[in-house]
Amino acid sequence: MATAQTPDATDAASSSAGGEIIVTAQRKSETLEKTPVAVSVVSSKALAEQAVTSERDLQFAAPGLTVRASQSDNQLNFSLRGQTVDVYTSSLPSVLPYVNEVQVGGAGSTAFYDLQSVQVLKGPQGTLFGRNATGGAVLFTTAKPTDQFEGYARARYGRFDDVQLEGAINVPLAPDVALLRVAGVYRTRDGLQKNLFYGNRLGEIDRQGVRASLTLFPNGPFKNELMVDYYHAGGSSMTPVVSYVVPVANNVPGNPFVTSNVFFPDLAAFADAQKKRGPFVVDVDSVGKHRTNKWIVSNISTLDLGDDLQLKNVFGYVHSKYFDAGDIDGTRFGIDGRGNEDTGAFGGDGKIRQVSEELQLLGKALDGRLDFVVGGYYSNSREHLVNTSFILNGLGLPAQINAGTTTSKTIAGYGQATLDTGLAGFKLTAGLRYTSEKIEFVRDDVDQYSPIANPAWIPFYADGRFIAPQQDTFKKLSWTFGLQNQVTSDLLLYANTRRSFRSGGFNFHAPPTPGFANTSGGEFRPEVATDVEMGAKYRGYAGDMPVRLNLAAYTMWIKNVQRANYVAIYDGLAGITVNVPKAKVSGIEADGNIQPAPWLSMGGNINYTDAKFTSNRVAVLGTGGGTSFANFDTYPDTPKWSGAVYADVTVPANENLDVKLHGDLFAQTSNYFSSTGKSLNPHTRIPGYALANFRLGVEQKDKGFSIAALVKNAFDKRYYTGGIGFASLFALNVVIPGEPRTYMVEVGYKF
Repeated sequence: MATAQTPDATDAASSSAGGEIIVTAQRKSETLEKTPVAVSVVSSKALAEQAVTSERDLQFAAPGLTVRASQSDNQLNFSLRGQTVDVYTSSLPSVLPYVNEVQVGGAGSTAFYDLQSVQVLKGPQGTLFGRNATGGAVLFTTAKPTDQFEGYARARYGRFDDVQLEGAINVPLAPDVALLRVAGVYRTRDGLQKNLFYGNRLGEIDRQGVRASLTLFPNGPFKNELMVDYYHAGGSSMTPVVSYVVPVANNVPGNPFVTSNVFFPDLAAFADAQKKRGPFVVDVDSVGKHRTNKWIVSNISTLDLGDDLQLKNVFGYVHSKYFDAGDIDGTRFGIDGRGNEDTGAFGGDGKIRQVSEELQLLGKALDGRLDFVVGGYYSNSREHLVNTSFILNGLGLPAQINAGTTTSKTIAGYGQATLDTGLAGFKLTAGLRYTSEKIEFVRDDVDQYSPIANPAWIPFYADGRFIAPQQDTFKKLSWTFGLQNQVTSDLLLYANTRRSFRSGGFNFHAPPTPGFANTSGGEFRPEVATDVEMGAKYRGYAGDMPVRLNLAAYTMWIKNVQRANYVAIYDGLAGITVNVPKAKVSGIEADGNIQPAPWLSMGGNINYTDAKFTSNRVAVLGTGGGTSFANFDTYPDTPKWSGAVYADVTVPANENLDVKLHGDLFAQTSNYFSSTGKSLNPHTRIPGYALANFRLGVEQKDKGFSIAALVKNAFDKRYYTGGIGFASLFALNVVIPGEPRTYMVEVGYKF
């Protein structure tokens, strides 16, 4: 990722099919239509015009990306090509976010302001990026300092007393020596849900962020780019609502929790009442506190060793403290009470510290016919989490505490090269990466995976011992091989095959038993994904009209798929990550745009995904420490069809003012939020939905004032963005609602 997209190219691309889009999917700058991998780009202008202010909004602008909420609307994850991560799992995300080339953990609490672009890389990522991932990567690139004194300010006010302020100033401290850019954001909003139990509101937003970017020696053989970002997110989370209650006659024998519908006989009537109230009037006995404080430091140094050789170093530092307390059962009955007005908020209280270092050598050889990059990567991350839950506290049971520290140390070496064969535009690409990742989990003294005293021994193990600490090292080879043909200057054809993995680990919410979860142990294996992708990219003309079109078809085979199974062990709630033996995901993706007239640009995308488990029977540790079997039969977070269309109209009002109208429509078919939606957790299917958004504004053509009105979810569609299948554990399922119709006015100034 040597050079980021320029603001001019980004803005042109968002409004014209003929605009050049620069991407860095292969750790070098190249135009989108000459990059032989599937990648979607959302420009800074598109982010602003569509009011993309969080990960929740990103799926409406990035083709093929699904953003799933789980326990609350602040606990999010990315899903690409069927690859996702469950709540209450110890798995790493399968789609990893990066900020200025630094891997920053999972989705959530990313500062969506003063960005240059967002790139979505699809499919296994193993040879070129910091950490291995089986689903993809989302690259956030912040706006870089320039050699001009300039800046902007933007303010929005909308429904639910939504106040949004954003701005940046660019100061060239000394030409050719130091360039500085400082940006900030502020947002507050009232809660979207009224809670009848306490008379409060849930879903409040209270966020502030500041970012400083300093570039030293921008035009010299040595250049250093430093970015320091601080972000605070507070307020409260929207609670899930009950979507299904298991009939008493269908209770699972031997499970002490599934009898919640017996302990609380009004549960079914409560669910009916909740359905009539709708998802924005709730009745829950827990507070929904949310707090994150996050520092991100990215330092990128480059040294030109010659015309065709460059040394590059990427240093990253991430420090995050977070707290989330909420209600996971969506009721007033204390099935899972995670805090209340009397005792205060209980939930997940954690801290993450991560340091990474990457050294690369990039260059050309063979008279410029060979592009190559070789490098080494090191990362040391440490997460400490204390999770306190009151399971069935409505019956007077004590708290359950899960607490411990997970440490991950990664060392990797890699190389990738592309050779121009000189034969009719054909190029060959090959890349290899070897990764060693050591995972260790050490439990705190207060940790108890059961609300009663932890059992001192396990009768069905010969030695009867637990493991402390739990540790293992996972070593894997990742690769990529590709063939591309620049048929004409307008058309690129390509075919790739890739392999990558997601590291194994240890179950946080489960006993430290020896062995893997599929054999009643506390460890889970790495997930390995291999794909084949073929695609075409065209940028040219249809008559006099500029056109851009991208097509991709793929099949991915996944082994040891990491999925969560929610069970009761020693009368304690446990989220067990198990390995489902095999899965297969196939799909077709298309996106493009056209400019029929200078004042009109329109386009869209469509995505088809067929995801299924091909070997799905898993042995899991169950109630009382015994072994049971589960069939994983529905692929979660993966709508079969999704897509969007948009149009932009720009009409000159006079020689200085433009009137702009933007409209877009996003739609997706139904999908499941559970992997066992036809067996253990029925009724975990979310209906499909379609959302329309509009913007009308007037702005000065170059710099100056602008004013606009925006409406999101214009037709006030009720929809859901995720949920948790707890039918087999608590006798109910819950879902998270998406935001209702919102509208706002915006004023801005560029100088």
